[in-house]
Amino acid sequence: MALLFVALAGCATTATPQIAPSPTNPPPVSTSAPTLVIETSPEPSIETAQPRTQPSTSPPGSSSQPPATPASSDIVSIPRSASDIVSAFLELAIADDGSSVRAMGDSGDQSYIPVLVDYLRFMRPSDVSGRDIIVRALRDLSEVAPDEVVGSDQFWSWWVKWLGKHAEVAGPEGYDEFKGLILERLVDPEMAVFFSGGIDTRIRLEEIVWGGVAKDGIPDLTNPPILTAEDATYIFEPDRVFGVSFNGEHRAYPLRILNAHEMASDVVGGVPFALAH
Repeated sequence: MALLFVALAGCATTATPQIAPSPTNPPPVSTSAPTLVIETSPEPSIETAQPRTQPSTSPPGSSSQPPATPASSDIVSIPRSASDIVSAFLELAIADDGSSVRAMGDSGDQSYIPVLVDYLRFMRPSDVSGRDIIVRALRDLSEVAPDEVVGSDQFWSWWVKWLGKHAEVAGPEGYDEFKGLILERLVDPEMAVFFSGGIDTRIRLEEIVWGGVAKDGIPDLTNPPILTAEDATYIFEPDRVFGVSFNGEHRAYPLRILNAHEMASDVVGGVPFALAH
């Protein structure tokens, strides 16, 4: 029974014969990183909530003045739409204005927790004050007990794990659109297509996180050319491979090659398949 080996880590959409990789000619590894572009956005349209007026405690018959109109600094700005929520992050990241984030923390609405966790993901590590504002809002909304904090809740990864343990916490209305918008603005415009509104998903949107690259930033291995086992001289005894068998046809995908691609798309024995690593 012949065993065929993948010869090259091809990443084009169409298979093109190429030279088989060897110990002196290893498969290419993409080292490019996406450019992080933060765009300013128009002033958000935000809802305002004014402090409630306490009932008068003056004795009957006494005159009382109507409550004074609150100063502009007392008005709480709470972003509602997806675009406003993105704008609130940009205000904090660019203009150092955390009023909208503080308003989320004061709202008591836990649906803002996933939004704030996403904020932490994209906040610059050097922006200590901005991160502190986000973390304080998260603490207020989640009511995390001191003994629940293991490590540091200043880190985005800590809150991702917390969110994963609390399936009852869901994002606000339009969270899918917000997720697409913030990835479109800060990472890659083509990422918004993955978060179309109104689509049912089997994975919680709150647990979907950016992996660190742009769309197709890690090219998959598509219909690569193959060699026989005898001709695959770049494979050595201790090398690991992924074996695939369909309808009597067998193929081996070297781990050393898949490390650069993380996914292979191929046809074996007339069966199209995808191999994720």
